[in-house]
Amino acid sequence: MLRKLCLALAVTASTLAMGASAWADITILVPSGSEGDGLRAAAADYAKLKGTKVEIVQAPYANVFEQGANAGATKSGVFDIILMDDPWIPFFAENGHLEELTTYFKNAGLEGPDDDFLSKSRAICRNPYNEGPYVCLPYVGNAQMFFYDAAKFKEVGVESPETWDDVLKAAKALTEQGGGRYFGYVFRGGQGNPVVADFMPIFWSYGADMFDEGRTKVTIDTPEGAEAMKMFMALRDVSPKGVESYNANEVGTAMAAGTAASSINWPNWVATFEDPSQSRMVGKISYSPIPDGTEPGSSEIGHWTMGIMSAAKNKQEAFDFMLWATSPEQIKISAERGNPPVRRSVFTDPEMTKQEKFRHYPVLMEAIEASTPRPRHPKWPEIENAFGIELSKAVAGTIKPEEALKNSQAAVEQISGLK
Repeated sequence: MLRKLCLALAVTASTLAMGASAWADITILVPSGSEGDGLRAAAADYAKLKGTKVEIVQAPYANVFEQGANAGATKSGVFDIILMDDPWIPFFAENGHLEELTTYFKNAGLEGPDDDFLSKSRAICRNPYNEGPYVCLPYVGNAQMFFYDAAKFKEVGVESPETWDDVLKAAKALTEQGGGRYFGYVFRGGQGNPVVADFMPIFWSYGADMFDEGRTKVTIDTPEGAEAMKMFMALRDVSPKGVESYNANEVGTAMAAGTAASSINWPNWVATFEDPSQSRMVGKISYSPIPDGTEPGSSEIGHWTMGIMSAAKNKQEAFDFMLWATSPEQIKISAERGNPPVRRSVFTDPEMTKQEKFRHYPVLMEAIEASTPRPRHPKWPEIENAFGIELSKAVAGTIKPEEALKNSQAAVEQISGLK
């Protein structure tokens, strides 16, 4: 029943989009939430400025992927631009659904995105990563940070948590003091994307990775992976009961309510934590880069990027809009509307950094520059789901951590066709 409902919604949205594209100069597919809202506002500004008819089709996260994939496969031309989560890029690019931007840059007298964009923000928009041609432009500068209650950490002897051992030391002490009402750590343990997103920075910080450098071999079940899993399970033990079902809202609520002392989180939560109407922790949460393990810590990058669909009807107008929307002036406006920037000039703009709500910008810029992309594989959504099922089982205690690694290794080998 649920699947039929989702399909019906997708068909309805596609039908609406086809109707919209019949009169619009540019039709843009965006996700629900702040990222899509920001681009929708920018599109309205552009329409007034240029007289261009811009239609926004907004859909839930998973439906954006499905509708974009369907439009690409059928070459319908229903969308000119898609606002993509960056791990989708290999799927769309390697299936021929995205227009390469080289010629458009050349015709505009440019070699590519200018150097004011952060280097990792540019790298994420090339396929293969950091090497191939540009297939999109960065728009929303997400990367994870480490959030913690500095006063609570200091109470238990940890001034600044630079390593995961530091985090665990503080979290253990705080959980013991909390008596089941307060916890030293909290994370997303729900199956699929939630648990994988919170595990990958720990995985990387212990020198582990999902594939070898040439993407010829799966490397999940390794000694490095076991070390990362050991730390992840230790953090589970100082987190609230039931984290195997936690998603972003549960984690954000625990941090905002002051019932958990630390977590990995995304920058869009800063606005919530600094809002007195939603948070008891205004001004009390500190932001830092991802802690180190046996290797330097690295955030998972999670940029939202704009690409031109290869079957788009108005490609040049789409490129012109993308170039305008990612200009320094427009990225600053986007940041003021709540979306993290992708340009150094905005991250360091005194008008922005003097505001309390943007005090995390120096840390976020550092986090982006030290970030790692999720494995660049066209089957990443399927891989992430399989990995996330096994990780969540380990968090719930229904399988042993070593079984989760072994099962994940086998599942990803099967999906990717690698050994």
